[in-house]
Order: sequence, then structure tokens, then C-alpha cells
Amino acid sequence: MVVEVKSVSDPRRRVFKSRVVRLGFALFVITLAIGADSLARSYQYYSQIIDARLASGYLTSRPGLYAAPRVLQAGQRLSREKLVAALRRAGYVESKASGVWSGSFAVTDSAIEIQPGGKKPALVQVSFAGDEIDELRGDGILLESFTLEPEILSNDLSSKGGKRELLSYGDIPQVMVHAILAIEDRRFFEHSGVDLNGLARAVLRNAGDERLGQGGSTITQQLVKNTYLSPEKTLERKYAEAMLSVALERRLSKNDIFALYCNEIYLGQRGAVAVRGIKEAARVFFGKELRDLSLAEAATLAGMIQSPAHYSPVRHPEVARTRRNVVLAAMEHNGWITREQNTAASAEEVVVVPASEVDNSLAPYFVDYVNRLGDSGTSQRIYTTIDLELQQAAELALKRQLERLDAVYAARGLKPQAALVALDPHTGDVLAMVGGRNYAESQLNRATDALRQPGSTFKPFVYAAALEDGMSPVQLFMDAPRDFVYDRNRIYRPANYGGGYSMREVTMRTGLVRSLNVVTVDVALQTGLARTANLAARFGLPKPERYPALALGTEEVTPLQLAAAYAAFVNEGRRVNPKAIVSVGEPPAAHALPVDVDQVVSPTTAYMITNMLAGVIERGTARKARGAVSGTAIAGKTGTSRDGWFVGYSPNLVCAVWIGFDDNKQLGLTGAEAALPAWVDFMNEAVALRPDLGGENFECPEGIKFVEIDSMTGLISTVTCPVRELIAVTDRLSPNLECYLHGNLPVQTSPPFAEESESTSEQVAVSRSSIRDLFVPAPGRTRVNVDPSGRRSLVNDLR
Repeated sequence: MVVEVKSVSDPRRRVFKSRVVRLGFALFVITLAIGADSLARSYQYYSQIIDARLASGYLTSRPGLYAAPRVLQAGQRLSREKLVAALRRAGYVESKASGVWSGSFAVTDSAIEIQPGGKKPALVQVSFAGDEIDELRGDGILLESFTLEPEILSNDLSSKGGKRELLSYGDIPQVMVHAILAIEDRRFFEHSGVDLNGLARAVLRNAGDERLGQGGSTITQQLVKNTYLSPEKTLERKYAEAMLSVALERRLSKNDIFALYCNEIYLGQRGAVAVRGIKEAARVFFGKELRDLSLAEAATLAGMIQSPAHYSPVRHPEVARTRRNVVLAAMEHNGWITREQNTAASAEEVVVVPASEVDNSLAPYFVDYVNRLGDSGTSQRIYTTIDLELQQAAELALKRQLERLDAVYAARGLKPQAALVALDPHTGDVLAMVGGRNYAESQLNRATDALRQPGSTFKPFVYAAALEDGMSPVQLFMDAPRDFVYDRNRIYRPANYGGGYSMREVTMRTGLVRSLNVVTVDVALQTGLARTANLAARFGLPKPERYPALALGTEEVTPLQLAAAYAAFVNEGRRVNPKAIVSVGEPPAAHALPVDVDQVVSPTTAYMITNMLAGVIERGTARKARGAVSGTAIAGKTGTSRDGWFVGYSPNLVCAVWIGFDDNKQLGLTGAEAALPAWVDFMNEAVALRPDLGGENFECPEGIKFVEIDSMTGLISTVTCPVRELIAVTDRLSPNLECYLHGNLPVQTSPPFAEESESTSEQVAVSRSSIRDLFVPAPGRTRVNVDPSGRRSLVNDLR
């Protein structure tokens, strides 16, 4: 008889197992709950990143370098076509726009209608009169101006950006859409940001061949990687990429995501310019608009996305052709092209346009200049001062003048270089900068780094020192060959340009207007070389050695230094420092004038110099520019050393132009011949584009009065003086006698600097010392009075 004995521990064991299972399940549920909560929190965190970007403007809130925003004003020279291009570059699309874009616009028969993204006014209407803006209306109310969103210069500060116009999905040809989808993400319109099937295929493909393969990242993930994340490859970054992609897909339409991707993708380098976006790539590589690309060309661009350098049609045309054919095969596999189309396109050679036909750089010298300033971190948004419309005008003005000069120097096998820099004289903002004729050939920024002798463009600082020292603009100096003794026994013999002299006494004002070297050296020596050198340094120029030749511009300067120094003359004697960056991180607030300014000379001295430099254009070495900038007061100075210079300004814009050779060869042209035409060309276009940069008059400070003088003697003119001019002067420096040379002479028609015979020049002989004494004011001094009938009598303050 068998007796079954049950263990007393079995029930306990079952209870224990049951408890373990329940505990394990509970732990699993808790872990799952914690994981879900962590995932939800993580998703919320990454969603907030997406929301913040969209709220602040997806296109203008990412790290990079931004130009100054374009301001539209009535009276601007701007055609419909150019405004449309400017809107596209600033992120506006010609369709109903989601919040991802800067806004939208529509072209009607009567106006261009702009709908800013989430800003007031809700509708801006821009009407035109010919090629000018006629008026601006916001929600039906007349506007003085409207500011567009800033255009991006470069997303990656280590490379130069090109000119870009943003695309909406409707702007992308279907052949381009299919080419990109076929090779990058054929299930893009089906997945929700992360394609697990595609990821699995990519893993398997890594062990096989690549002919019909795709990458593991979706188009959305690639967009996120390019615009939100750093480039390192870690699990943490990959996780962030996936979460951001899912969040982005829930906020933007597929069409918008695809369009953003097509605008952002990096497609290599051409020359010195980084190529971003398929529209820019079509122009750079094939010289075509995107809509005009052939099937083979569209497939070539799509094939470059994975590795732009490796699949470059410029550097590796055969590799690019093989890759293109992979794309074509994928397009056929997906049913987007026929076998016949594939065969025909696969047989085509890869042909790109020559680099010489590509000019797509966007202010490359300026970008280099900003990078050197030290505030340009790649993780922040940097808002700059550059005005891209003025930048384009500057580049075009130099290009035209260099083409003229190339014809002059072609026989010698030489090509001169050039530089141009334009500033706002009141803020120091750098509005345009060109550092050479071709950035791809030479990255030397001649606007900021090339030190050259400024020649006569230095002379205004000599005359400013003299005015500050109490000399009158009408004090007389001898215009004749002279020896100057300095440093006890050393001799300096300056000569006028071209060796011409009037052989008579001339006013100090005439010395600057006519750019007379002998007179200028005399002025500097009488003022004091140390005083002149010190004042030049206060203007921001390199301090020259104290030799008489300093008066003629022998100390080397850069165009940027010279432009900033001239700005003080129009800015009431206050020096401004050149400024390229407005703000870092946040969009700039309303632009304020600089707080820290250096009062270099008095406002009256600055205005008297401006008045003299206006005379340079009216009757001096720059008279070719007289009336050239319609409706705008201009002043400036030519300079001729081994190079050609012109520096000039309007009431709200100062511009310096330099033309010369890098090896310091003699240019052989005057500043009026070499540099002035480019300056006039640029200033005309600048004032047309931005009327606020012009101005009919320079602002006159208190203490200035206008006196009509006889140009020959500098005395107060009479009705019989043959050549008279109205000059700006202070009471203290004003002449106090009327001209007595022409009182009984017939009215002459020849100007005082016309060629004269010796007998003519000897008709009146007046000692230099006696004439000079007439300009030294002395209270109570006896003077000549002329009544209406022409009778003269001696009078003093007691009568």
C-alpha cells in the first residue's frame, strides 16, 4: 500500500511564485508607466523647441549670419520683378503660407500684396509707378515704410553663402520631387517622421549593394539634423532627431517640410561659395532655372545630396554620372519614369557650366570681416548691418569700372584691383563692402586689409587742423614752386600734380578745392606737423611721421579707415567707429545712434570742410561728378598716389573707392579717372534704392554764416568781381573787407585759374603779407566801406 505524502511546502511555493509573478508584473507596469511618462515628457520638451522656433520665425530664428532687413519706401527705385525676388530671398512665398514662412505675397494688376506671417498690418499693398514704388498701404492706411524679414547671408560661418530665393512646394517641378523621393525617402508622404521600415532596409542594405538603396534617415530627420542639431553622431543626438521629427510632422504639412528640405540641403561648393538649396544648385551647376532642368540634371542634383563632395559633377563627373543613373533606376523602379526615359537620360553626359559664368557669392568679403570680429559663434544668430541691395550696387559699380579699365591695361597684360566700402556716417554701420574684383581668385579684403597711400584724400585732415588752429578759409598762400625748410636745415620741394602753378596767391580754400600740393604743405607747416599728425590719429587714421610730406597723404591707410574718418565731416565733427554687427542672439531693436562718440573737430570746422569738399565737386578736381547724383548734396575728394582714390559723401552716406595694383605698380591715372566713375555709379544707385541716404543739403550747425567772396582775393565780393563764390565760414574767420581789386575794372569772364599771360597776372601786385593781414579780425579796426554809388571811404567801429 502506497501512501502519497504531500509536501507542506507546495502551497507556500505556489503562493511565493504567484507573488513573484504579481510583483514582476507590477514592476513591468511601473517601468512601462515611467517609460511612457519619460517619453511623454521628452516629447513635450522637443515639441517646445519646435514651437519656439515656429513662434519666432522658422527661417529667421536659426543660427547664422543675417543681413539688415530690407525697408520699403515710397519713391524707391524698385521694379515689381525685383521686389518679387527680394520677397523670395527673405522667405516669403507666392501662395497661401503657413507659419513656417516669413509670409506670403500675391502679384495683382495694380499692386503686390504682402501678407506678413502673424504680424501687423495683416495686408501690405505696394503699388508702382514705372520702376519706382508709388505708395505703401497697410490694411488700407498709407504707410511711410514697411520692413521685410532679414535675408540670411550664411547658415555656416565657415563658408560663404550664395544668392538664394526660397521655394514653396508648388515651385518645385515634379521631376525634381520624384528624383529626391526616389533616392532619399520614397515613403516620405506615408510615414510620420521616422520610417521604421526604411531604417530596417538601410541596415540590411549596409551588408549588400547600393543600387536601389536609400539612407536610414527620412527627409524630415535630415531637415531636423540640418536646422536644429549639431553634426556629431551619437545615440543621444539620434534620439533627439527622431523626437524632433515626430513633433515637426505634427505641426507642419508634408509639403512645407519637403519645401524647407529642398531650400536647406547642402549641395557642395563651387569656387568659394557654398551651394544650398536645389534652386541655387540649378543655377550654379547648370546655369538654369530649376523649372528648366532636364530629367538627367534633376537626377544629378538628387544624387549629390548624400555626399556632395564625392558626387560633385565638377570634380568627379564619372562618379556623379554613376550616381545619377542609380537615381534614374530608382525613379523607374517606383514608376515615376518609363524605361525609355531612363535609358535616354542615363546615356547623357554630365555637363556643368564653366565657373567663370557663375557669380553667386553673397557679400563674401563682408562675411570674412564679420568672422574676424570675434562675436560670430556658429550657435547664435548674428544680425549684421549689410544692405544687400546696396551691396549688389557696389559690386556692379566696381565691375563696370574694372571692365573699362581692363580695356586700358589689356596691352600691358595687367588687371587692376578695386575696393569699395560704404558707411552710414551717423551710426558707423557698414552698408556695403567689396574687397576685390573676384573673391574666388583672391580672398584678400582690400577694403579692410590693404594699406595704401591715400594721396590727396588725406588733405581734408590737414585743412581741418588749420581751421581748428584759427586759420581762415580765405587766408592767402603762394601757389608757386617753393623750398620748405624743416628740421632746422632740411629742404623739401613739393610739386603740384602735373607741374602746373598759377604763380599767384590763392586762398586756403582754393588750395583744397584745386588740390594744390605746395599750398597744402605750406598750410601743414604753418599749422604744425605734430598738430596735424595728432588730429589725423584722432580721426582714426594711422598717425603719420612728422615730415612735410605727410600733408600729401604718404601714410598708408585702408579704404575702411578713410571712409570712417570722412564720416566725421558729415557727422558734425564726431567720429564713428565702423560697425558690422547690430546684435547677437535676438533680433535688433530700433536702431539708436552711438552713445560713445569722440568729438574730433568742432561742428563748424566739419561743416567748413564739407563746404570746401562740395567745392571740389563744383569746380575742383572732381567736377566730373557735378550734378551726377540728382537732388542730392555731395562732397568729396580725389586722391592720386600710385593708386586712384575717391572718398565722398551725401548727408547720410559716405563711400570710399580705391583702384590700384596689388604689387604696387603705378596706376598712371588720377583718382578722378580711376575711382570717381565707380563712386558716382554706386551713389546714384544707392540713393535711388534708398532715398533716405540722400538729402538736398548738409545740416548747417550754429555759428556758420555764408559769405560771398571774390575767388581771387578771398575778400567780400562786389558787383564787379568777375568770379564769386558763396562760402561757409564762422564770424571769427570771415573776411572783413570788400574786394578792392575789381572796383574800377571791367567785368572779366575768365576764372581766376584760367591760363593767363604774364602781363595779365601782373596787372595787380599786392604783397602777400598785406593781403593776409586783411583776414585777421580785429575789433575797432579801420576798414573800407563802399556805398551804393561805388564811392569808398574809410570807416571804423566808432562811425
